[in-house]
Amino acid sequence: MRTAIGRIAAAFIVTAVLAACNRESAAASPDIWSRDGREVSADEVTSYAGHPHCNWEQAQFLHVSWPPGTDASDRSETRQYVRDPEGVLGDEALRRAYQPDATLPRDAQATGYTSGSTTLWLAPSDRDTRAYLVTTDPRRVEAWPRVEPPVGCD
Repeated sequence: MRTAIGRIAAAFIVTAVLAACNRESAAASPDIWSRDGREVSADEVTSYAGHPHCNWEQAQFLHVSWPPGTDASDRSETRQYVRDPEGVLGDEALRRAYQPDATLPRDAQATGYTSGSTTLWLAPSDRDTRAYLVTTDPRRVEAWPRVEPPVGCD
């Protein structure tokens, strides 16, 4: 009897752990970006929600190869921008730098990168400090601050 109960308990625990891992993987799966009608690799542009095991689900990360349009062979060739309105990353300056209702600078240019109804814009005047994500229906412009050095979760 104890053996049967032990096996049932073990099976339940394994099932719960696997379910949690699947939820975590789904939450952290990257968004698909395209340019000129073709999907681009995650080495070129990628965005994703923060990892649940770090309690960063409310943050969004954007990695752009630098210069844009190239494939980054390592993270030193990318720029990281972050959307963290809730401050879950623990950096108050970063939280304040995020602008949910931004205005595109006059020199802003669409990069050609899109993900769903979102388009990535950069401005030569401030591309070292922020990226602009513009959505349609309704139109909204968000300014995401650049993080240097990039942050990550182990």
